[in-house]
Amino acid sequence: MQDRIAERERIARDLHDTLLQGMQGLMLKFHAATRHVPEDLPAHRQLESALDRADDVMREARERVRSLRTASGEDLTLTLTELAARADPDRKVETRLLTEGAVQSLDPIVADEIEMIVGEALFNAYRHAKAKLVVIEVTYDPRQLGVRVRDDGVGIEQAVLVAGGRQGHFGLTGMRERAARIGGALAIRSRPAAGVEVELVVPSSSAYRAAPRRWWDLRRPV
Repeated sequence: MQDRIAERERIARDLHDTLLQGMQGLMLKFHAATRHVPEDLPAHRQLESALDRADDVMREARERVRSLRTASGEDLTLTLTELAARADPDRKVETRLLTEGAVQSLDPIVADEIEMIVGEALFNAYRHAKAKLVVIEVTYDPRQLGVRVRDDGVGIEQAVLVAGGRQGHFGLTGMRERAARIGGALAIRSRPAAGVEVELVVPSSSAYRAAPRRWWDLRRPV
């Protein structure tokens, strides 16, 4: 885990010092070029639209760099609430988030993988399942962390579940791979017209961030 955190920080530095700085320089040049294009020409509007999109991409990239450098996992509930808001900005689907047990601080790598797994489940529920209600449940248990996403949509065909996903689509496969990387178990259940349930269980030894040991805990017993 420590090696992966160090690698994340290195990637964040490289992204900031190369890709983000380079993109910022290109955008400044395009801004300058746009001022020389008459506003009544279609090309001006196209350039403005492209620059607006580039601003969005830069904002997302900076947020990703920030998340790579920041030790996440302090508040999974807040993270998942913000994730749902981004995935469904128009609030077309009712989304509820339920928490059970004493909230624990999570290992940052585990928190990131959970965010990606839940994000994929929400994407499927919002975009493909025609769901009206999505419920996210987070259960903090001394033995394990449980995260479940369920919807009331059209469901997934059993043949697709058995095959591990539709041909050419890798969302379900990616979710299982992410769960395996953090020592978790992922179950995807569905029946036609009965919605989908995605359940992730991660042992507490992997999920919860260990409290720092105090100096008096290190003393040999008398």
